[in-house]
Amino acid sequence: MRRGLRAALAGGILAATLAGCTSFAPVYGDRTGGDMASARFNFAAPDSRVEQIILNRLKLSFPEPALPSDPTLDIAAAVSAPQNSMSDAYAVARPVNVRVEATVTIRRNNETVFEARRFADTAYQGGKLTPVDLASGEGASEVAARAAAEALRAAILAGYRP
Repeated sequence: MRRGLRAALAGGILAATLAGCTSFAPVYGDRTGGDMASARFNFAAPDSRVEQIILNRLKLSFPEPALPSDPTLDIAAAVSAPQNSMSDAYAVARPVNVRVEATVTIRRNNETVFEARRFADTAYQGGKLTPVDLASGEGASEVAARAAAEALRAAILAGYRP
């Protein structure tokens, strides 16, 4: 009987101690995030399909309707192919690297208030039929664009102060 009471008492003390030690902390510093929840941007028109993918993702992250006095968020993105493998052991299905490098610029009254540059890499197997290569390259570019958009979103949350 005493053993059961001690075990229950020790379990209660342990639970109370652990409950007192746990807490939630913001991911990006000591901010509560309330100011970013209401962040509004006027989004500049995209110049390419990759920029459109990035802007669409950022529009989902910052959905508040913007006023004309709110800052303008613009994306400049480029797709490149970093050096591929040097091996010629396989005649087909060689890996083709794809990189999307994007820069987000937030301007207010033609003055840059925030800028960040991020990139994302991916690859696909090339050297097959031309239509397959084209579709695979386009798909890889879109995947890298979505990853770059997430990196830019995190940069905005971490560094931009409205």
